[in-house]
Amino acid sequence: MRGWINEAFDRAEQPARARPRGERAAQELFKLAVEACPSGMMVVDRDGRVVMANSEIEHLFGHDRHALIGQPVEILLPAAMRASLDALRAEFVKNPQVRRTGTRRELVGLHGDGSEFPIEVGLYPIRVRDSLLVLAVITDISERKKNERLKDEFVSTVSHELRTPLTSITASLALLSTGGAGPLPPAAARLIGIAHSNGQRLVRLINDILDIEKIESGQMIFHLEPVNMRGLVEQAVETSRAYADTLGVKVRLNIQSPAVEVYADTDRLTQVVSNLLSNAIKFSPREEEVIVGITQRGDIVRLTVRDHGPGIPEDFKARVFDKFAQADSSDTRQKGGTGLGLSIVKQIVRRLGGEVGFRSEIGAGALFFVELPRWHENARSRVSARGKEVA
Repeated sequence: MRGWINEAFDRAEQPARARPRGERAAQELFKLAVEACPSGMMVVDRDGRVVMANSEIEHLFGHDRHALIGQPVEILLPAAMRASLDALRAEFVKNPQVRRTGTRRELVGLHGDGSEFPIEVGLYPIRVRDSLLVLAVITDISERKKNERLKDEFVSTVSHELRTPLTSITASLALLSTGGAGPLPPAAARLIGIAHSNGQRLVRLINDILDIEKIESGQMIFHLEPVNMRGLVEQAVETSRAYADTLGVKVRLNIQSPAVEVYADTDRLTQVVSNLLSNAIKFSPREEEVIVGITQRGDIVRLTVRDHGPGIPEDFKARVFDKFAQADSSDTRQKGGTGLGLSIVKQIVRRLGGEVGFRSEIGAGALFFVELPRWHENARSRVSARGKEVA
């Protein structure tokens, strides 16, 4: 074990025999811990050459770990991924901060037999005197990817199989509730109305699940073009009024909002605005008002949707954009919803090259904002690059 780890530290520090006994014991314990780690661990210098590696690296990549010492780390990745690694290393050297595993930093590993497998990489800076070393923690995520794929296929199949009959059932219930098949007794009409409402809720849930599945699998197609932001928002506000009226909530667009163009997909951007409006209306008390605004600062166009509801609980803020996320308060649960609307908003906005966020205080409502690049000649390349980055 000494050959692969002590040499690196001995080159950077004083010989082990000159250290106090306690320090030598601590180093031996450290070596044992690294060797026992179930994840691959290697240290790379600032030039991208392997300084040391544990036995799990040998197992993952099929290379003798001693033979890796001094080799460029690129040999562990397929040729198509090496440019990504160069960019990642350059960024890390420029700004050496911890990049933990579990933050979706995924690459593809190359086994010694030529096969490829998905890996997740965490990066941790190590400073030894004036030198910068990088500890890379590497995890094989093949099993996780397989389970995610099976889950997505299951959800997609079930959703597709459910949507057609549910759409037919909901349409039939709508016909019955409006008297299309003749008048109904009051008790029967009430039950039909409840069934129709729940059927619509299930259809929305299935549509949201399918949208999430399409976005995450890269199958959702975006037709990008210059879009008049104010005109699109005005239409979304008008469409939302019927829903707002049922809850006794007013919706208005700030009259000072400029008619500025963004580079986006009209249908998807409409979906973003509609989801934000629906969310704001749902959590607004009766007789309150949802205010929508558009502002421009340089090349960034910002859309804001403000409500005067109860606000977002502090312990829920980190999960606002997660799938199926809903606050746990009974009042929030009574509002209904799929818990997918804001997750869809975030993923669409990021695919459009923008950012989404919010500000909220308990008892003072919430303000959600979307920032998109203003349309100009360079907008096309910016959105395209951003979309590839987050896809």
